[in-house]
Amino acid sequence: MKLSKSRKIVHIAAVLGGIVCLSPIPFSDSVMLLPIQAWMIMKLYKVNHKKQTDGLIKGIMTSMTLSVIGKGLAGNLIKFIPVIGTFWGIAINVVVAVILTEMVGISVSEGLERNEIDNTNDLMAVLSKATRLIAK
Repeated sequence: MKLSKSRKIVHIAAVLGGIVCLSPIPFSDSVMLLPIQAWMIMKLYKVNHKKQTDGLIKGIMTSMTLSVIGKGLAGNLIKFIPVIGTFWGIAINVVVAVILTEMVGISVSEGLERNEIDNTNDLMAVLSKATRLIAK
């Protein structure tokens, strides 16, 4: 039951991430994607009955900021090219956002299910590993 709820949360966050990346304004999608992913991780904690510490949200935002901005850099730079660049930039960013959110969500969900995440450092390690997988 927890797994299906976790997957539903991850998929909802991925769809929302894809939607916010429809923005034609360069780099605006990165700013909007971070709260969605933070929400997803907090919901995954709740579904798995794990305690959320004060440093959790700060840790999530710190860990994800560089990754989200870095992964969307190519698409955002392409958006500066009028018309065609906007279309392709949006397309690239939507795909990257959905994949990144799914990978992060699944990694955190599985880590929580296996009790591998006990503190913010464990979460940071899982997030780092998930975002490295996407870069390969």
